[in-house]
Amino acid sequence: MSVFFVTGTDTGVGKTIASRAIMQAMQDAGKQIVGYKPIATGQDEPVYTDILDDASSDYGKEDNRDVLILMDSTKENVNYRDVNSYTFSHSVPMITIESERIQQAKLDQDLARLAQSYENVLVEGSFGWLSLINRELTFGDWAASHQMPVVLVVGIKEGCVNHALLTVQSIEKMGLKLVGWIANRINPGLSHYAEILASLERKIDAPLLGKIPYIHRPEKQELGHFITEIERLTSLD
Repeated sequence: MSVFFVTGTDTGVGKTIASRAIMQAMQDAGKQIVGYKPIATGQDEPVYTDILDDASSDYGKEDNRDVLILMDSTKENVNYRDVNSYTFSHSVPMITIESERIQQAKLDQDLARLAQSYENVLVEGSFGWLSLINRELTFGDWAASHQMPVVLVVGIKEGCVNHALLTVQSIEKMGLKLVGWIANRINPGLSHYAEILASLERKIDAPLLGKIPYIHRPEKQELGHFITEIERLTSLD
């Protein structure tokens, strides 16, 4: 059994798409795997609002895009509440009063249930490595409390080298294993793509697990073949 954590250099860098690619690659290699999105948030919030979500359910309308992609990417028969602990309509509930609803004990219990039921669990964080879960706890803190190996998704864009190296530094400082990183091309018109990749490969002391090109509607595609070093993940225990 293995549980590992997928983080990103920022929000919008393709963590869910990379997670889909990893899950498909591991299943192609004969491994059982499910995804888990502890906290799912709204994608857009054009104006500030203090209107709270309905507190009667932790799962909102059960329609978060990231959670639905993770469900679609596994061969296992899971429902929305199996693979998510909290869904919010707000984009950043972790820094509002709604953060008081997010309990680490629930995250721990839901993760333990999945780990006991499935061979492999891919845990996808929200935003970046040190983004808040609630007003006290970061995703990095929580991953460290479970000693999860980490996969870093780098959205290839201007400034990504700085973001990637700072994230790697923090992961290593917390004593966690960086299994490897994935390059996700989120800007098809970016100049010097090859040079940026070469710089990252030279500076990150962990293997490049795969390169995902810019693809139309990748959430509907087979992406497993873009993960070329899948044995780094299939050998985790």
